[in-house]
Amino acid sequence: MTATTLLEEIFSDQGVTDILIDGCQTTLIEKQGKLERINHLFQDENELNLWARNMMSQNNSRLDIAKPISEVTIETAVGLLRIHAVLAGECSKRTQVSIRRHAVSSISLESLLVSGSLSENQLGTLKQIICEKENFVIIGGTGSGKTTLLKAMLSEVSIERVITIEDAAELSLGGNCISLTTRANNHEGVGAITLSQLLREALRMRPDRLVIGEARGEELLLLLQAMNTGHSGSGFTLHANSVQDLSPRMLAILAGIGVAPKLGRLLIQSSLNWVVEVKRSESKRCVTNIQRLGQTIE
Repeated sequence: MTATTLLEEIFSDQGVTDILIDGCQTTLIEKQGKLERINHLFQDENELNLWARNMMSQNNSRLDIAKPISEVTIETAVGLLRIHAVLAGECSKRTQVSIRRHAVSSISLESLLVSGSLSENQLGTLKQIICEKENFVIIGGTGSGKTTLLKAMLSEVSIERVITIEDAAELSLGGNCISLTTRANNHEGVGAITLSQLLREALRMRPDRLVIGEARGEELLLLLQAMNTGHSGSGFTLHANSVQDLSPRMLAILAGIGVAPKLGRLLIQSSLNWVVEVKRSESKRCVTNIQRLGQTIE
């Protein structure tokens, strides 16, 4: 059985979103928000080690002693799979593989309403944000549904020229949308293309909207500046636990690239209109707060 076939067999169950492999002895799947143990997929560490190496090499990456941590994103019949691997050795006693499925099929705000992830009022507000081309940020923890919500919101404007900038093409939008993805260094340690580089290029590509899958560095400053100079209707996601944590988190990122706190606050205040908070409960991911940002962010 090939590596891809093995994954497709498990993900044929539409309720499965993640496969978590801890060495050859423990394999968990996440199904409908809960972790379940399944039968071992590999006979021993060597088999898992070889499988992980082959998966990376087959998708233009590498996993070896020199690079013991690697990640790829592949398109399969069961969706877009993001595969992250840590080779057994100095970083971990056992090889670790974490696989997340992102649906290739389109998703809408209405479908999130039906699934209970949104309320009627929240649906109306999100459509207002998109239709009136207001700038927004979606916040939440890991696996809270930020990318899913972002994809659903952007599906409302697929006729527009939306340029998405990501480390992996998880949004997979159709219509007139353009997807740009980063590139890591090659074997010689050169050739990387970063989010901030892609954003600079996107500004020259006549975008109707600019979207960053996840902002965490210099690209945040560039996007806020773009929002502040006419690129309305743009958005991004950010790791933050609550609306109250948004400003400190953004200011910390901006401070890391040399932006003074006072200037950072002014930039946030003049660029962003809305913050949407998503959280993950035991059984589902849902929108918990939608808030228009006030005149001052502390």
